Formats: sequence, C-alpha cells, structure tokens
Amino acid sequence: MSDSTNTVMAVTMPQVNVNDEEVTLLGWHVQDGGRIEKDQPLCEIETSKSTGDVPSPGSGIVHAVVEAGQVVAVGQVIGYIGPSKAAIEQHLASHAPARAAIPAATSSIAGLRDATAGAVELARAHGLDLAVIPAQGRIRRSDVERFIAEHPQPFKPATKTPATDGSLPAALRSIVRDEGDLADHRWSIAQHLSATQHRLATAHVVMDVAMDRGVAWMDAQRQAGRMAGPIPLLLRAAAAAATACPALISFRMGRRVYRYLSLDIAFTARTPDGRLFTPVVRNAADRSIEELAAECARLSMGVFRGQLGPEEMAGGALTVSVLSEHPVRFHVGLQNAWQSALITAGAIRDEILLIDGKLSARPTITLTLSYDHGLMDGYEAATALAAAKSALERFVAASAEGGMG
Repeated sequence: MSDSTNTVMAVTMPQVNVNDEEVTLLGWHVQDGGRIEKDQPLCEIETSKSTGDVPSPGSGIVHAVVEAGQVVAVGQVIGYIGPSKAAIEQHLASHAPARAAIPAATSSIAGLRDATAGAVELARAHGLDLAVIPAQGRIRRSDVERFIAEHPQPFKPATKTPATDGSLPAALRSIVRDEGDLADHRWSIAQHLSATQHRLATAHVVMDVAMDRGVAWMDAQRQAGRMAGPIPLLLRAAAAAATACPALISFRMGRRVYRYLSLDIAFTARTPDGRLFTPVVRNAADRSIEELAAECARLSMGVFRGQLGPEEMAGGALTVSVLSEHPVRFHVGLQNAWQSALITAGAIRDEILLIDGKLSARPTITLTLSYDHGLMDGYEAATALAAAKSALERFVAASAEGGMG
C-alpha cells in the first residue's frame, strides 16, 4: 500500500472480496488533514457482499483523493498518509506525472450507476426492484437491507411440483415414479426451513462432552419411575450457552438484529406417526434440572397424544435436538424460523480413554452448535458451546456430591 518514498504513503484500495474488481467508498473516518494511527479504521467501504472498514496502513496525517460515495477500482489510490500536510503536497507535486496515470473511479454495472454493487446483488437475490428502495442519493446495500427488514416478504414456494410443471428432465421421467405431494405437515416444515436458510449464513462448531454422571442421573430417574432422557440436560446446556453468548437468542432480518426477551428453548419431539414438533420450555435458565425434566415429560406427552396447543410451540429463542435412538455420533440440523441457533446431539456412546495409564470407557456425547455467521464468528460460537460443555460437566460434578447443581 505504499510508494517508493519513506515519508509519504499512498493508500490503495485493497482486495477485500476476491470476486470484486471495485467497491464503493462510503465515507472517511478521518477528515482530510486529520491524524490517524496505524490499524485504526480509515474509511468505510461496501463490497458486493457486505460493508466494513479499511484499516490504516500507517500513522500520520491523512489526505483523501477520493470523495465519499465514489466507486473505486481495487488497487486505486484513494489517499495519502504522511508526516504533515506540507510533506504530502510536496510529494504530490514531485509525482504529478504518475498521479495523472491513476484511473478514475468507474463502475462496471452498466445502467445501474444509482446503486452500489452490493445493493444490486441483494435486490436481485430478493426479487426487488431498485426503484422501490428509498435512499438519499446512491442506493447502498444498507438501504436494501433496511427495506427488507421493514417489509418482510413471506416465503413463496413453488405452487407446482416438478412432475406437473414440466421441469422434470426428460431423461428422468422413465426411471422415477411420481409419488405425489408431501404431506401438509412435512411441506410446512420444508417451507419454514427453506425460508430460514435463505436468511442465514450457517456455520457449525462441534465438541465432545463427558456424560458419566449425566448417565447416572438418567438411570436414577428411570429407576424412580420418571421419564427422563438427555433433553433436560441439553436444555440446561443450551441455557448456559445463551447466557454466555446472547447472540444465540438473536436473529437477523437483513442488517437489523432482534433479540428475544425471554430464554425460552424449544426441543424436538415426534408423534407416533413420525410428525415432528417443537414444544417450548419457558424460562429454561431459571428451572432446576428436575423442573426441566418434568416440563419435558409433560410437553412430550402432549405431542404424543396430539394435545399440544399452538401457544406451547411458539416463541422459542433457540432449539435443541437429540438423535439418541440410533448409533449416531452427531448430526447437523437446520435452524427453525425466526431463530439463528440450534444445538444438536447424537447418541451417548462409550469413548475409550487412557486415564492414569489405564484404559477406561467414558460415556460421551457430541454437541453441534449451528449458528448464523452473520451474528457471530467461530470464536464466539466456540465460546458458547464451551459454556454448554462446562455446564453439563459442572452438573456432573455436583451430582456426584449428591446435588443437582
């Protein structure tokens, strides 16, 4: 980002997104003639994917040569940093021929000079006409995101199946059988999950958790005649994760972020005929493990008998799901509508460990956190999942001493 002199630095536009040849300079964080330190935010830019800051490559006085709102080519000089304004002016005077060769800001988006590349891409993805987007001057990605958040559109699935709308490839027609439409329940789930996945940038982190005393607690519950599986323990873990990382109970609508007021956690339960429901345990963080187990049993029985009301399945801030009836090590699920996080677990299994020089079998479960990378990064997600692991293993330690934590 610098020229051949040791005192004045030419600041060029970096390649932020590998697919972009140009970006929009939204604004400067330092006024012309102001001072900046190395790595401080110098200017804000918008790529085709997002907005962000360009850090300063050096310390000194800033002289901007590109105005806010211009489209800038990657590699183009946008300003200079030097020890003083006079030093920069002297440098520019001595390099006048070279500066004359710098290309002017251009746009490769023919006919769309009133919108940035990011705004165009996002509008196309949502089927929006840029003419309906209110903006002051050039339409930016943030303007489109704001419009989407303020005017949410329901997900519109195809009204015809491939077998009836002619889109099934001819080569397949003789080797497949049309089995008709999905059942209403499965189709509703498919619609909700499709709409949610269109909104999220999903990523995953995975951890193993020791379940020694967790297994002992479940065995004790069953021996006492109480229905208990790993779900209450997972609810406890999810509450700890959300407490450590509140973004887990938030979700995005474009750039706008919403957070649930209560830590209500849903869990998956199936009916005898295989239909999937997500009843919600209210205020999960404030309940003891016995209260969580009793509430899970009540809600699961309501699902089993078909007696669960809509109000008992609404408002979950995140969801937990367990596949414990098959030897599944872990599974990666899909977040539910209006949620950004899902914690899933496989079956509890014995892991062979070397402890004090001896082989020992330890009950272990693998947790997977699926999260919206637009709300948090991998480190934050790992921190949340570590809190879930710690909560389970603290509970194990407490129960070994006779308590339930």
